[in-house]
Order: sequence, then C-alpha cells, then structure tokens
Amino acid sequence: MVLLISSYFVSMGLGLFLIYAMPQGLDAASRQVAELPFSVLMNVNFRIPLGVSVGFFFLVIWLLYSGAFILAWFDRPSFPSSLRSLSRPDVWRSNYLVALPQFASVLFVAVVFLQALQESAGVQTGGISFESPVLGFLSISYAPLVEEFSYRITTIGILDGLNHIWKMRRLPSNQGRISAIRLLMLNIWKPERAKEVLGYNTIRNDGVRRGISRFEWIVLVLTSGAFGAVHYLSGGGWEIGKISTAMLSGFAMGFVYLRYGVYAPILLHWFFNYYFGTFDLASQLNMAGSDSASFAVELLNLGTGALLVVATVAIYLLGTWSSKHHKTQM
Repeated sequence: MVLLISSYFVSMGLGLFLIYAMPQGLDAASRQVAELPFSVLMNVNFRIPLGVSVGFFFLVIWLLYSGAFILAWFDRPSFPSSLRSLSRPDVWRSNYLVALPQFASVLFVAVVFLQALQESAGVQTGGISFESPVLGFLSISYAPLVEEFSYRITTIGILDGLNHIWKMRRLPSNQGRISAIRLLMLNIWKPERAKEVLGYNTIRNDGVRRGISRFEWIVLVLTSGAFGAVHYLSGGGWEIGKISTAMLSGFAMGFVYLRYGVYAPILLHWFFNYYFGTFDLASQLNMAGSDSASFAVELLNLGTGALLVVATVAIYLLGTWSSKHHKTQM
C-alpha cells in the first residue's frame, strides 16, 4: 500500500516534469485555452470564456489535485494516525489515503475484467483520440474535476441534502436542528458529517448496509447509470461497452463521496485519468524507462487489486464456513 501511495506522488511530480520540462510539453504549454467546458447537475452544460495558457491551466488543475490530497491527508483520522493503526485495519474508519489504494486497485481490476469479458463477447469499449498526446493528457486530467462536480457533488450532494432537510422537519425541535442552508452546504461538502449532525446512521459508524439510506442507494444507481450512458451518447470514440465500465466506476465514485466527502471521488477519478495518464504520456513522449514504469504501475495495481479480491472472498467464505460449522456443533 505504501508503494502504491508513493507511486501516486511520483505521478504528480511526473506530470509537472512532462509539461514544463519536456519539449513537447513546453510547446503545448504555450498554447491558449480559449474556453472551458463545464457542467452541473449532470446535464446542465455551458462554456466559460478563459483565454489563459495551457501551462497556467494545467498548473491550476495540478494545484486542485494537490489540495484534494492535502484535505485527505489531514481529514479525521489523519493519514499518519491511520498508518500507525494498520495492525488493526478498519477500512470504514481509516483515513481516505489508506482506503484509496484499496478501492482504486480493486475497482481497476473490476473494470479490466468487465471490459475483457465484454470484448470477448464482441461488445467493444472503444476509446477517444486527441490531436496531440499532451493536449489529450490535459483533457483527461481536467475531466475528473468537472465530471465529479457535475455527477456527484452537485447532484448526489444536493439531492441528498434536500432529502435530509425534508427529514429534519420531522425531528424534535431539540434534535439535530441547524439551518437548512447550512445543512445543505455541509451535505454537499461531506454527507457523512451532515448525517452525524442529524443523528442518522453513517457508513463509518454503522457499516455499508445500515449507513446508506434507501434514498441514497437510488440516487447512487441513477447517477452512475447516467454517468455510464453519457460517455457513450456523447460520442468521441466510446462504444456501447463503455456504459457498463463507466457506470461501475461512477457507482464507486458516488460511494466514496457519501463516505468521505468532496475530495474522495475527485481522487478516485484522478487515479484513472491523471495517474495512469502521466505514465502513458511519458511513454508516448519516449521518456527513458517510461515503458517499463508504465507496465510496472499497471502490474502493481492489478496485482494489489487481485490480491485484495482473493483475500476478501477467502475471508467471506471462511466466515461462512465457520458460522455453519459452529451451528452444526450446537
């Protein structure tokens, strides 16, 4: 896990090097970003006039990701304190930077497996192409920020917050009473914290089954379904097989948003776009040793994810067998 987290920080530095030190990166950095596509509430799309250089725009993206990592590092419990308690791991109570490598690598394995299964049956996923590798990297690096703001933060966050405001009206006047606007903003920032204020079950304290409400499950399914569909319907090279893989990823991103808050889905999406994108770009720009590094990073994540899946299944089967064996003896 420490090795995976270290590779995350390596990719952050590698991205800066590729844009500001490599000739192709410097050439692209001098171009202009005329306008910025943006989206809220899943399908409210508009463009913001910008007129800044690619180099400046990338720096803003990089700083936003750095801010997300800083928020995750210091969130309760902090990353260092979670590392010290790894001898008694509890993924629901740990810091997100401890949980992220586990979530991300398992999701990566699931997406790769699902894609391979679909393509073996003739259902293609497709892919998108760009006029240059650097501009393509810039585009996929920006996507997690706008897509998470649209599908998770301004959709799940607002809908879940409005539901909590409605339910708050039925609480006794001395229980969980805060202003509606404050509750909504708190829910957008960190849904678990809003539920704690209202005295509701949370994933951290009560687990997944009791910590996610029926309404939240419905919103999760609907937003992840829309997230999968829009990747295919928007064109750009994606084929119908992208719907299921994007839906699976969207569901996971919505889940970590409900548990950890705003920064969590952004970093999980960052993992697929920026993280893998830096090593892929380095390979496309023929950086020395980049092919081996890209292969090693994919292998490390696949291996970690597969190991976690096998361990989880084994623990579940062992627990089921032990329970049945205990009942038989009784």
